[in-house]
This record gives sequence, C-alpha cells and structure tokens, in this order.
Amino acid sequence: RQNGDEVGASGALAMELGAHSGNTDIKEFGVEGRLDYTRPSVTTFLLASTEFGWEQGQRFANEGLIHLRQGYRIRNRLSLEVFGQYNYDKTYLLDFRMLGGVGVRFRLFESRIAHLWQGTAYMLEYERLGGLPINPMHPARTTANRWSTYLAARFTVNNRLSSAWTVYVQPQLNAMGDVRVLSDANLEIGLGGPLVLVFSFSMRYDSRPPSGVKSVDTTLENTLAVTF
Repeated sequence: RQNGDEVGASGALAMELGAHSGNTDIKEFGVEGRLDYTRPSVTTFLLASTEFGWEQGQRFANEGLIHLRQGYRIRNRLSLEVFGQYNYDKTYLLDFRMLGGVGVRFRLFESRIAHLWQGTAYMLEYERLGGLPINPMHPARTTANRWSTYLAARFTVNNRLSSAWTVYVQPQLNAMGDVRVLSDANLEIGLGGPLVLVFSFSMRYDSRPPSGVKSVDTTLENTLAVTF
C-alpha cells in the first residue's frame, strides 16, 4: 500500500507466466492488480488477483481474491478502516470465503526512508470447504469472529529500490488456539519508466487447517509489474 500522503490515484498490474515440459507438462498463469485512490481524509485500496495452473491438461490450482479497504483519517497518525474480502483457493480446499471488518490503523513511525504502521480490527468471516475426506475433523461450513491485527513496514532506498513487509495475526475470539498468520515480504527494483521487477516471499500458517492440508505453506515468486 502507498504511504497515503499524496492525493490522487496510483496502482500496479503484475502478471506471472510459467511452463514446464518434458517429464512434466505444467502451465501456470497469474495476474494481480492494485489500485489506490487518496483524498485529503479518505483512502480507498482495492486489490484483485487470480491464478490458474494446468498439469497434463488438468487444472491443479485455482484461486482468486478481491479485497476492498476504505480508510478515514481521524488524526494525523490515526485512521478508521472498513474492509471486505471475497476469495477462494482450491489448494486449501476453500470453495468460498467472505469476510468483513472494522478497525483502526496507526502510523507508528515515518522518515524519508522508512514507514511503519500497525492495525487492529474486528473481523467476521464465513467459509465453505469442498473436497473434504469422509469424517473430516474440520467442518465444511464455518462462521468465525476473529481479531485481526497487523504490522506493516515500507522502506525506500532510492527511486529504484524499495521493500515492503506485512504480517497479519488473526486468532478466533472464542477459541484463541485457532489462529492464522500471514507474512508477506517483497523487494521492488525499478527497471525504468513504469516497469518494476518484484521478488516476493510469503508464509501462511493455520493452526487448525482442513484435513489433508498442511499447517505451514510458503511461496517464493518473481513478477514483472507495470505501475502508475
């Protein structure tokens, strides 16, 4: 996300392509877009992404996400946030997930090269799973009240090199042992003009995943993005 100091619109569009042949026949395609629109006291942030994969002609990965977040500045370092999200991910047996929440965002630190924020919110989510084994330990449909808190940092070395890191921790309010953690870090290298090369690493942890799904999952990616 942008620092929120400059009024106007900004965004990025990134695409990822991959193919393997020989012993395996795998094709992957992913696209992600982000849009920020900042006004003097209101900020709108929209993120959308989708990914498909095929192995021997059969689709093996299928995921999509739309996240909308609205921020209202209360004071110079404090904002009210309202957000909603829809996503699905066949890798995690997730057919449907819808959530919404409200909370606050604090600007903890800012300088010419570094910015640090903290956010905390109440979140209500509904999930529907598919492809579960017989007698699964995890129910196919769940509704949960979660506390969502995050820490986000952005570092700008110069106009061609920057980095960002965000970590979310989301325990269930009436079952604190049911907790999810998502960490995402990236390194952005400007290639000239609007082109940016992005190296990213993400880690996802679920203390109570669906049957047959591992608790920890990591992803390492490099993508080419067009920014404006």
